[in-house]
Amino acid sequence: MIVSSALRKRIAVNISFSSTRLLTSRKFSPSSSVLLSQIPSSSPPPPGFITGEVLDHAVDLRNSRPGDRIDVPYELTITDAMQGLWNSAFHSQNRISTSRVFARKLNLQDRVMPFGLVLFLTTSMTHADAAKVQVGFGNVVYHWPAYSGDTFTKSFEVNAIRNTSDGNHTVINFTCQLYNQRGQLCMTADKRMLFEFSVHGSSLPNYDPVDPTSNQLFRDHLISKAEIISDIGSQSLSTLTTNQLIFHQMNRSLTHSQSQQLASLVRLTHPRHFDTRRYDTKTEIMIPGGLVLGMAMSCSSRDLHEILHEELLSCSYVHSLHPGDVVSGMSYIKSVTSSGPWDLESVVVRTVAVKNLDLVRDLDSERGLPIDLFW
Repeated sequence: MIVSSALRKRIAVNISFSSTRLLTSRKFSPSSSVLLSQIPSSSPPPPGFITGEVLDHAVDLRNSRPGDRIDVPYELTITDAMQGLWNSAFHSQNRISTSRVFARKLNLQDRVMPFGLVLFLTTSMTHADAAKVQVGFGNVVYHWPAYSGDTFTKSFEVNAIRNTSDGNHTVINFTCQLYNQRGQLCMTADKRMLFEFSVHGSSLPNYDPVDPTSNQLFRDHLISKAEIISDIGSQSLSTLTTNQLIFHQMNRSLTHSQSQQLASLVRLTHPRHFDTRRYDTKTEIMIPGGLVLGMAMSCSSRDLHEILHEELLSCSYVHSLHPGDVVSGMSYIKSVTSSGPWDLESVVVRTVAVKNLDLVRDLDSERGLPIDLFW
């Protein structure tokens, strides 16, 4: 047959193997209405042929409700090599993540995994292939230090569902939680995603999880070491003041290979990040949201150096980012508050990242920018 001949010409490798599987049932909370997508059975093939079957591992969220919990059945141990791959793509000189000597002076086990990497790991969903686009993050708290060598598990709770104004899409808010091998909560983050279906009714009542800011063990530990930090000395390169607007000179980009490697690092599976036959690399393949945030933070890292601890209040994705797009950024200092007699201060910053525009060279800075952009 012509079809069979054409298919044979496209076979890249033919593999025969034997494997041993651990058979378990996928677990959700007893009250959860989240179900796996079902694949309808096909009619029998003609004699001498066999019909392929598509196994759909995506979670069907059309029947989910606020309060539903998804316990992800996978475990992932982060190695030094994996952390090194992240550091090779995103610039940072914060000693708490780069210096073992500095970290241990603060009674930490080792260098702490960078905030951006832990957030990317916390919010990455292997079974959310039906999502159209990521909308944003919010309320991200780094509760407990994560280290290379730790083994992580995670869970997601649905806390809000609403239909868009056109009635054809649904925005689902998840609370993502990351745990280490000792069951210690390392990070929580709210994640908003857009799906191409609508739920019954215009909206559903919100589910209010525990306030993540009530658990600040990591931050409180660092504050308790303020005197030691003062003795070590600061490496901050500049003084930050309220109402200051900084144009960052570091522009960043990711190639498609880097994006694929980093997406695979946290086990993302969405075809929008990988399938170049189905999607055009320059206009349709997307950089994952966690990497876009990492690029924005990388742009600002040198000017905001040195950061000990950070939280993400909110993050909104306005336009898609594609491989090769160049990201530049600017940061507005909303407030600066000194913390006691030591060399510590709390800074509230709004960073705006733009693509394919060099803010320092291409923007007429003398004309100024509307202040509303940063509030």
